[in-house]
Amino acid sequence: MRRLLVISIIATIAAISIANPAFAAGNIMPSFATVPTGWVTDRYDPAAFANVGTFQGHTNVLGISIDGSTGFGARPSPYQSSFYNTQGKKFTFSPTQGAGSILSADLYIPASWANAANGNVRTDMWGTMVDTDGLISNYAIIGFTNYGGAPRLRVWDDDTANGWVDLTTPISYGTWHNFSIQLNGDSSIGYYVNGALVYTDVDTALSTAFKEVIMQAYNFEDPAILGAVLAPYTAHWSNSVAVPTNAGQCKGNGWQLMARPNGTGFKNQGDCIQYVNTGK
Repeated sequence: MRRLLVISIIATIAAISIANPAFAAGNIMPSFATVPTGWVTDRYDPAAFANVGTFQGHTNVLGISIDGSTGFGARPSPYQSSFYNTQGKKFTFSPTQGAGSILSADLYIPASWANAANGNVRTDMWGTMVDTDGLISNYAIIGFTNYGGAPRLRVWDDDTANGWVDLTTPISYGTWHNFSIQLNGDSSIGYYVNGALVYTDVDTALSTAFKEVIMQAYNFEDPAILGAVLAPYTAHWSNSVAVPTNAGQCKGNGWQLMARPNGTGFKNQGDCIQYVNTGK
C-alpha cells in the first residue's frame, strides 16, 4: 500500500500535457510522509504541523492545527501583528522547479466548515515563484475559507482589486478535493480543482519557477478581525491519491485509498472495479 502514497494525478497531468505540448508536466509536491522533516517555519508556527497518520481514507495526512496558543495575544510582542496570523511551514525546492511543474494536494473539507457559526477557518496551498534572476516574483495561492462571506474556494491574483478571487466552484462537504497549481511555459499560472481548470493568472511578473511550497492555515484570534468566530480547527491535507489501473488495487480496502482522476472517491469495491473496466 505504500505505493499509494506516491504523488499522482495521472489523468489531470495527461490532460495538461496535451493542452501544453511544449513541455511535460510533473507533480513536484513533496511527500507528507516525512513531515515535519524538510519543512521550516513560514511566518509563524501553527499549534501543530504534523503527519497525523490515517484520516478519512488517506494515509500520512498533514494536519495543520490552529488554536488560541498561537493567537495574537499569546505570541511574543515582535509577532503581535496580523501578518503572523498566517501560520504554517514551507519546503524549499533545490533546484527550483520550472515550467510544467505542478503543486498538487488534496484538502478534506468537513461538513462543519459549511457553517461559519462553528468557527471561522482558512487554509491554503502556496507556491513561491521566482523569475530568471531567482528573485521572488509572485505567490500562487489556492485554498478555502468561510470568513467574510459564504464558504468558498479562492485563488490569489495580484492584479485584482484585493488580490483574492472567489471561485464559483461548488463545494462538496465531507470529502477530499484536489487542488493543483501549474506553472505554464508562458509564465501564466493555471489553477485546478478536481482536475478542472478554474482560473488562469496571466500576469505573474515573468515567473519562471517554483522556489517553495507553503502549507498554511489562519488564526482568527486577533482583535483587529471583526466578527470572527473563534474555535480550534485542523486542516487536513494529503498527497494526491493514486488512480486505480487494475482491479486488484480495488480489492480489500484498496478502493478506500483511491480516487477517480477528478478526485472523487469510490462508493465500494465494485464501484472501483467498474471504473477500471469502463473508465466511469
